[in-house]
Amino acid sequence: MNAFPFKMAKGIIPMYKIIPFVLWLLIFHLDAAAQNVKVKSRIDSTSILIGNQFQFTLSSTYNPQQVKVLFPTIPDSFNHFEVVQRSKIDTSFGRDENTYTQNFTLTNFDSGAWQIPSFHFDIQSLQGDTIAPQFSDSFLVQVNTIAVDTSQPFKPIFGIRSAKMPVQQMILYVLGIALLLVVLGVLIWYIRKRMKANKKSEVIVPEKIILPHEKALQTLSQIEKEALWQHQQEKIYHTQLTDAMRTYLEEQFNIDCFEKTTTEIIYQVKRNKAFNNSRQALRSIFETADMVKFAKSKPSDDEHVKSLELAVEVVKETYKKVSGDRDSGFGVRSH
Repeated sequence: MNAFPFKMAKGIIPMYKIIPFVLWLLIFHLDAAAQNVKVKSRIDSTSILIGNQFQFTLSSTYNPQQVKVLFPTIPDSFNHFEVVQRSKIDTSFGRDENTYTQNFTLTNFDSGAWQIPSFHFDIQSLQGDTIAPQFSDSFLVQVNTIAVDTSQPFKPIFGIRSAKMPVQQMILYVLGIALLLVVLGVLIWYIRKRMKANKKSEVIVPEKIILPHEKALQTLSQIEKEALWQHQQEKIYHTQLTDAMRTYLEEQFNIDCFEKTTTEIIYQVKRNKAFNNSRQALRSIFETADMVKFAKSKPSDDEHVKSLELAVEVVKETYKKVSGDRDSGFGVRSH
């Protein structure tokens, strides 16, 4: 064979002997470039309580003048983990190398030991087209449930602690009330002016206004009739219950609930005296719903019914407080 011979001092080297040597040089060059890339991963906790959040970090250190590194694409959920938040890739500049870091906030709602798998980084030399992967470390995370010691007696709930209102907040309240009075005055003046301008009297059919507590009790009555928990739809049933209570709290007491957790809602109602006798019932409704929706709990039939009964009692009790009426006389029955 004398095709494309390679001449040397002692003779001619055939091409079929040169090609493996050239391939070895290319692989060695790519492997050397990949070895200059440092890929790391870490977590801030290997044991969490179910539903709690922890941090997962990916980083890569390399010389951008020599190689190009493509970070892995982390899906929104993987292996029972859910990505709550992800940061942009942050760059720390060094003398010869730069460090690129991306942080993820993860959570898990399934108890047990779950593995965060290895993720691969694609590494490509700027002098070639071949891509070599590097893999991050994997981690085992233990997700624990809430331990309940049934042998211990129940402990009393802490009493309400009063807090003084800051002066700045008091000033804002006063300014807000003053502004509201001005707006009301202008509105009354405008309405009277329009009434004088209208010479012809018009028959106005008053719109029936449903009060927040009436609306809440009607909704709870409909939930009771549907009884979705009897049709293996426990999650929807408890979601309807908590949505009805969130709507009632917002419309009756101006408490922002739909973007709040159970703990935040209970903290807000602590400042309202109308919930002195029904705060624990409200907490029970939301905590039972949280266990059904996030921890996949399966309450008993009595617990499903009890949540509805507590919701009815909370609406009636709190409305009595704000109206001074000792006999609410509403149509939703309590079991």
